[in-house]
Amino acid sequence: MLAFNVKSTAPVPLAKVLGPAVDQAKWTAGASFVQELDAWRKKIGQLRFSTQGPAQCRDGALHYYKLVTHAEHHFRGSSLKELKLLFRWHDTFNPKLSVAQPDWRFERAAVLFNIAASLSYLATLQDRGDPEGMKLSCKYFQEAAGAISEVRSVSREAAWVEYTPDMTNEFLQAIESLMLAQAQKCFYEKAVADGRPHALIAKLAAECAALYAEAWLKLSTPVLQESIAGEWLAIVDWNRQLFDGVQNFYAASIHAAANEYGPQVSRLTHAVNKCAEAVNLCRKAAPELQAQFKAAHAMARDAHAKAKHDNDMVYFEKVPPLATLPKLQRAAMVKPIKLPELNVEPPEEQAPAPPPPEPAPAEVAESGVATVTAGMGSVAMGGEGDALMPGPPPPPPSFDEATSAGVDDLMAMGFGREAAQAALEQAGGSVQEASALLLQVPP
Repeated sequence: MLAFNVKSTAPVPLAKVLGPAVDQAKWTAGASFVQELDAWRKKIGQLRFSTQGPAQCRDGALHYYKLVTHAEHHFRGSSLKELKLLFRWHDTFNPKLSVAQPDWRFERAAVLFNIAASLSYLATLQDRGDPEGMKLSCKYFQEAAGAISEVRSVSREAAWVEYTPDMTNEFLQAIESLMLAQAQKCFYEKAVADGRPHALIAKLAAECAALYAEAWLKLSTPVLQESIAGEWLAIVDWNRQLFDGVQNFYAASIHAAANEYGPQVSRLTHAVNKCAEAVNLCRKAAPELQAQFKAAHAMARDAHAKAKHDNDMVYFEKVPPLATLPKLQRAAMVKPIKLPELNVEPPEEQAPAPPPPEPAPAEVAESGVATVTAGMGSVAMGGEGDALMPGPPPPPPSFDEATSAGVDDLMAMGFGREAAQAALEQAGGSVQEASALLLQVPP
């Protein structure tokens, strides 16, 4: 599993620059706020995984993010360019590269990036051999993807023309896909460890394969290849090949159960070849990193040898090309999770405005017909023959109807009817949350 480092930053004299801009008569707490902002900015510049650890880095960055969001509100009338206040941040892979912007949004985006980095590192520290460690790892990877999604959202609203490679949209999209791929891999590993049906594992592996392929494609662009660490692209490629193979290994069991021995051999042939590619690509890696790839290759090789022997000696079915077989279904179990601490409300500076007055009653014309304009345009209402307001929308499906449809979806993934019904009731009808409960990994 991969994690990325926090960005480093250059000192910024916030108190010196912003202090004179505070109008004490209008904002009595302004001076103390600027001092706190300045102190936390200095702390953020010193946070490192090697000294404070990823949890402290995350918590510190979250607190500073709130302060920066409030500062953007308080100083919205001040031009940072005119104040000559620049926020300089360095690239996470190549600290020699840096960009400075006179923009609070740039500061927020960089801090969000460091929150995501801290979460990715926390995820890799968990023991995935332990059920609780697996849950935490999956959760942290999804939260890292959520923080990166917020970076992309902030960047889209800005008009910056300069970026370090790690802040380009291509890299942010790639890293979000990678974090989700690794979270999905937690589901896959849990399903394999629990001996779940091969039909379900094939769908989980297919989603892993798609996410790793998406991340690899974006990281393979020439600009990023020159910027990111070489082992990053290599490890993503190993997993891309691995899950392309194992999705077909598990899908082969579906063909075998349906007495489709030619397609079974076709998928197992592809599985062996792709797992072999993964083994060859990682042959120079540490033995502990090679283990999972070698184990998958051995599993696929043995299954292929038996299936081919049976087909050659007993069934004599034609082996179709893999491209002619149905595309495997995917079961996406993960999504970006936005930390609640990132929902920062602007500080209140004055009493809220009084509520608007009640609208005057509708005037009634001589004909006795009232004109109603509540969000529907003018609609005539009255006696027989007059145009009537449209009736209410049809009611949503009942809980029982929604649950019945959800049970069918979960049973298609390989879960039993009773377990699916119980999980759906606990999840309030959400198929995704119910499937996560069945696998005992947080959605």
